[in-house]
Amino acid sequence: QFSITSVKVFLVSLLNAFRDLTLMGVQAFDFNHLNNVLVSRDYQSVRLIDIDGNAQGSINYPSLKDALTNSDRSHNPAKNPPQKPSLNVDLNILLPSVIEQLILGKGRGKSFVSNTRSEIWRAPEEEGKAIIRGILMENFYPGVENQETEGALKCKLQKHVTKVAEWFYALLKKNSPWVNWTRDIYDAMRCIDHLPIS
Repeated sequence: QFSITSVKVFLVSLLNAFRDLTLMGVQAFDFNHLNNVLVSRDYQSVRLIDIDGNAQGSINYPSLKDALTNSDRSHNPAKNPPQKPSLNVDLNILLPSVIEQLILGKGRGKSFVSNTRSEIWRAPEEEGKAIIRGILMENFYPGVENQETEGALKCKLQKHVTKVAEWFYALLKKNSPWVNWTRDIYDAMRCIDHLPIS
């Protein structure tokens, strides 16, 4: 069963793969399609292939001698400061689409996701959040509404679904605090880290 927790584990694994590329000194990764992303059968881990997008090579780190020379001249910065480790990857294109398909779709197809996204986008804020809550209940907690669930448990579930809906709505519309969540890997990781799972 693919739960909200499974969604979070999958997304964290994807972003960790990007972070690992940064730590290895890789400059670029082509994330315009999912053909370069290998997903395990249990959807718990992600591996990236074809990691040198645009054949940019690795990041040019300064030599030890250059680093010591620059530190001695801290009052007079070098003309060409050493390149900071940063992975050139466009998260703005595919990452929102992946999250939308995981949260809204869950096997219903891209057309359903696209239509639902448009419906949420055009609706007033509270109505949009209500649409998301309904889909979350259908996708991740099917049959709960029809079961005789204890009042306290049902209340707790509704609070959780409301939190997830608010998180997803802010992410979808790029509202505060997720205005720049696709700017880089670390902003995306902070955003995913706030996905409520309990």
